[in-house]
Amino acid sequence: MQMKCWVCAVLALISLSSLWAVPPHDSSKTTPRGLERPVFAEEVKEEDIWTARMGDKTSSSNYRQLFIYTPEKLTNVEFHLGEAEGWEKLKAFSTPDQFAYGTENFLPSAPGQKFTVRGINQDGKRVTKLVTVESADGLKMSVKTIKVEDVKTIPVSTPVAPVATSRVLQLAQSNIGRTVGSGDCSALRGGQRLGTIGGGGAGIERLSPGNVLRLSPNSSLVGSMGRFNVSSMGHYIVVESVRPDGTITFLDQNWSGGSSAGRRVRRATANLRTLNGSATIYSGD
Repeated sequence: MQMKCWVCAVLALISLSSLWAVPPHDSSKTTPRGLERPVFAEEVKEEDIWTARMGDKTSSSNYRQLFIYTPEKLTNVEFHLGEAEGWEKLKAFSTPDQFAYGTENFLPSAPGQKFTVRGINQDGKRVTKLVTVESADGLKMSVKTIKVEDVKTIPVSTPVAPVATSRVLQLAQSNIGRTVGSGDCSALRGGQRLGTIGGGGAGIERLSPGNVLRLSPNSSLVGSMGRFNVSSMGHYIVVESVRPDGTITFLDQNWSGGSSAGRRVRRATANLRTLNGSATIYSGD
């Protein structure tokens, strides 16, 4: 009886140990599914993220300041509106846990407004990003990387300003970023009346670089500044270049709803085919 119990115990022990034995590989050299070792995805370093927002304060034209926040320090941080060619500096300021850069000027902030922002990071790369306003309050904005360049390979070139073709254009070009006279747009008004341009750009063939346009009161047009709405007083702009498709490069001041930030000469672009209203052409003499 004792012998029988001992045999049963041995058999039970053998049976139990077989449950914990690792099954042999089959001919396909695969490991049974239940015994596969967990596979961990290769760790990926998270990309440094820029964020953006428009400021809380607004001008009388509902323009706002642009702010960029980054996890790393940048140098030579610049921006331009839409398709404008010139770059303007962003001012650095401090926050508790990020590096931040902002504009002193108030800028168009309607949904769809685009800004191009660039800066040189600590690795010596100049990163360029497209920033787009997504919400009316300017708190929701998308940021997309469009270019990363090694600073050492970026060719150094001296920007060449278009040749001035009139007295007023020369005055405006030599004072970009500064105030002419009182800062009002009329400080850049023209001389002799030469003709008119109607809605949609009718009569644009009369326009030449160096001319001054007086946009009619309450008119509007679309360009690098978004949709620019003219006040009830009208607005003077100095034409720098004209393209066959109706796109012009121009200079003006007092372009930010009367705010002090806008009382400095800027360079911008617009398409006269989008003109809602009319404009009077004057010589730039």
